[in-house]
Amino acid sequence: MIYKILADLIVITHFAWILFMLAGFILAIASFWRKRFSDWRLFRTLHLCGIIYIGILALLGKYCPLTILENTLKAKYAPELMYPGSFIVHYIEKLVYPDINPLIIIISTVFIALFTLMAFIINRPKK
Repeated sequence: MIYKILADLIVITHFAWILFMLAGFILAIASFWRKRFSDWRLFRTLHLCGIIYIGILALLGKYCPLTILENTLKAKYAPELMYPGSFIVHYIEKLVYPDINPLIIIISTVFIALFTLMAFIINRPKK
């Protein structure tokens, strides 16, 4: 049972990470028009490091460590003995793991990483 709970927590964490990456991309876009977003130094720096890491994983064809951990935890519990899961986690999994061509995700991730890097260089966070 503990493995099921931990796997569900990893899915929620993974979803939160995806939201953080998307929010950082939106902030990078907004920083071109609103200079006050340039002051978010810590957020922008963490986002830049995260998106570059994800871009490298995508280019190398590697899985996200959160995906590997979730799959490991799911393999350790017996699904036939467990409750099928919560309603919320079921739909969060569909958002985290959409049924689309992986090349679309790779290309969009690399694009976001390059754009974020460009925004970071052009409009550097203030000290």
